[in-house]
Amino acid sequence: HKAEKPSQPAGTRYTCPMHPEIVRDAPGDCPKCGMALEPVKVSAANDGPNPEVADFTRRLWTGVALTIPLLILTMGPLVGLGILRRDLGEPMAQWIELILSTPVVLWAGWPFFVRGARSVVNRSLNMFTLIGMGVGAAYVFSVVAVVAPNLFPAGFRDASGHVGVYFEAASVIVVLVLLGQVMELGARERTGS
Repeated sequence: HKAEKPSQPAGTRYTCPMHPEIVRDAPGDCPKCGMALEPVKVSAANDGPNPEVADFTRRLWTGVALTIPLLILTMGPLVGLGILRRDLGEPMAQWIELILSTPVVLWAGWPFFVRGARSVVNRSLNMFTLIGMGVGAAYVFSVVAVVAPNLFPAGFRDASGHVGVYFEAASVIVVLVLLGQVMELGARERTGS
């Protein structure tokens, strides 16, 4: 998704909309905040599709498609739809949550992990650092709780002896941040036009 738009002329310089002191010869991400770099001078011929908007939109819709059944499975008991979870049993329901959330967190959320890691390397912590740490912690904790629940002490278990998982929280955060990114990129693109 870092590919340059085909309509940009050779020699185009790119800058961060939030940190104008960051100027690069190629598109990419700002080392300070993780936002996509934009052309310094907007070309009149710049009417091609933004590859980052297309990539994030594809990730968003995939995330939504997997997060909706995940939410029904996890939050259903709170609104009278607990029959599905009860029929599956808690261990099977947690495995299904793992299967549904893995592509959302690891594929749809991958750009946030990359940007968060870059922010740590560049010593410029930002929103992506927080998203990467929070989503990563929730996901890893939940995977361990499903794969090796005996590693957790009794204080981590509910009355039935199951360790709580946070797959739905990690997936919903990724989807909401993707929605925000798509809206922001689209608004910036329309403003530039």
